[in-house]
Amino acid sequence: MSAQFSRTFATGRVLIVAALVISACACCTAQQSLSHPAHQADVQIAALAERLAVQLIATNKKKPFVSDLTLPGDIPSPLGSWLADKISESLAQSHPELEVIPRSLWPSAPSLSEPIHDRNQENAAIARRSRSLGAEVLVTGNFAAIPNGVGITLMAQDQLSSAKSHLEALAELPLSMEMRAVLNSPLPERMVLDGVFKSSMAGIGSPLCEECPPPRYTYVARAKKLTGVVLLQVWVTSSGAAETVKIIRAPNSFLGNAAVRTVRTWRFRPAFNAQGEFVPVTVEVAVSFQLDAPRHADTAALAQ
Repeated sequence: MSAQFSRTFATGRVLIVAALVISACACCTAQQSLSHPAHQADVQIAALAERLAVQLIATNKKKPFVSDLTLPGDIPSPLGSWLADKISESLAQSHPELEVIPRSLWPSAPSLSEPIHDRNQENAAIARRSRSLGAEVLVTGNFAAIPNGVGITLMAQDQLSSAKSHLEALAELPLSMEMRAVLNSPLPERMVLDGVFKSSMAGIGSPLCEECPPPRYTYVARAKKLTGVVLLQVWVTSSGAAETVKIIRAPNSFLGNAAVRTVRTWRFRPAFNAQGEFVPVTVEVAVSFQLDAPRHADTAALAQ
């Protein structure tokens, strides 16, 4: 009786151990599946789309159209189209209330007959074509290689409102085999010089100017009735200060120097990276000089 009980107990113990081993193997398999780059990429693309969706819903914006993402310098890439398809599909599946414009309709959008000479004209043409499909928001984006993956920055532009909205979504994801198969050339690396990134580029956001007083006319500039727009390159630190200001283009030296003096006093909300950390960036800022503008008017600061 005792021997039979012992044999039965031993058999039961073996079965329990076998079940535990099988369960452990299943857990290992599941963890390996979750850690697979392809699965990670899908999960993080869905999370990127969700971050954008939250902002669209919060600002009551609907009918977005996701255009092809581009490489730095607005260079097209097959992977940019693939990423746009994935992001658009995720938005549509997770948030049908957004009424996402299907990317499959893009070939039917009317194209312009006049020639396009630069990227600004091409961007304007893309905006007009997306509006013809009923899009109220145009989602653009860019990407580049980062260590162990790809950095992505998405930007949403309201096409119906003249007020500028600041909607950005950032992500860093592994380069899966499926993504590699889409590429037809090596990815360029994300731009960074001495630890300073280019704003709104490949997983890096843009700074927002929080204290931006308008420029003051010098006596000579006012006497000469000088007007125009000065384009500057500004290094915004991770604390929001304008560390270095350089003139890219100015109508004349009087307005250029006045713009530099003004922007050096500005305070920014620093730019984020995909992990939510403040990072130093360079950003292009346009400062407008108008003699008839009210003194309390805000100066235009446009991140390019």
